[in-house]
Amino acid sequence: MAEITQEVVMQALSQVMAPDQGKSLIELNMVDFASVCDNSVKVDLIFPSTAYPHRDAVLKATREAIEALEGIKQATVGISLKTPAASAPFQRPANKPTAPVAPKQLLPNIKNVIAISSGKGGVGKTSVSVNLACALTQLGYKVGIVDADIYGPNVPIMMGLRHAKITGEAPNGKPLPPENHDVKVMSVAFLIKEDQPVVWRGPLLDRIIRQFLSDFEWDELDFLLVDLPPGTGDAQLTIMQAASLSGAIIVTTPQEVALHDSRKGLAMFVGQNIPCLGIVENMSYFECDHGQRYEIFGHGGGKAAAEQLNVPFLGQVPIVIEQRAQADLGQPMVIYDPNGKQAAIFRDIAEQVVANLRAVHGQEKVSAPV
Repeated sequence: MAEITQEVVMQALSQVMAPDQGKSLIELNMVDFASVCDNSVKVDLIFPSTAYPHRDAVLKATREAIEALEGIKQATVGISLKTPAASAPFQRPANKPTAPVAPKQLLPNIKNVIAISSGKGGVGKTSVSVNLACALTQLGYKVGIVDADIYGPNVPIMMGLRHAKITGEAPNGKPLPPENHDVKVMSVAFLIKEDQPVVWRGPLLDRIIRQFLSDFEWDELDFLLVDLPPGTGDAQLTIMQAASLSGAIIVTTPQEVALHDSRKGLAMFVGQNIPCLGIVENMSYFECDHGQRYEIFGHGGGKAAAEQLNVPFLGQVPIVIEQRAQADLGQPMVIYDPNGKQAAIFRDIAEQVVANLRAVHGQEKVSAPV
């Protein structure tokens, strides 16, 4: 496979013309940012104005030029937040090796950013995310959640922040994420009406997630969990490029169709050298009042997949009716019934995540809670 370098990308963009100028994007200094990581390319463009009539055509031509490169894995083309007046010409690196550009770290005050992913929707990933966050706080850590599932932002509902708005401001002028259950939360749900659909193209999704990371005051956190949408798309690529991930957690159910998609999600993180901290098998079984256990979605698939893929198995989370009911009321089970079996399962998962992080990164990355 041919190696794609920053110089190769810039050469390709020198062939993309602005329809109204008769000059290339490079000549017009419209390229604000271009990075290459493992043959995945991210480019941000500066447009003359927010009403630039050829914006969609230029974005499309840019993406096509990059996707035509031999060996390309993924191309993401976004819109820069800079104004044309404030922008400076993109500087090509002079006499420097063309190694892949490392992900940009936007979160200097956060020790660990952890992606929580699923290859398939409907496996209870958000439920696992909020309970894991609350379990980590009960262990004494400072925790936040970024709701990166832009098209289905359910974290605020499950965290009891359904009607919250962004009102606080830190001394440095940055807005403060809403907080409940000792967990800071940022979601697009705080910015739109409850019934308003989010109908955005990839570049806008990329932009809003980056703003969640960099434009809000998170303070000092031990963990920032990123609740990703299902699949392996724009949101996943943005997180991997914008933040230095400490690891990823895969949520699945025992059934083969969910496991099949989860393996793809795991391969995505492995391809970016992001360690998998483990697999959580959600909805593993249902136990009725008289003790009978029903394995509705099959048996043992998550553990078997973890063994096959040589990654940690974090545990089985059963179906509990009360968990669904309390999630609608904004009470994760770890908060609603902290002494119950379900809460104990999530705390055990949280302890394993901490232990696995220490095994990968060392004690200094995950110090003992204060």
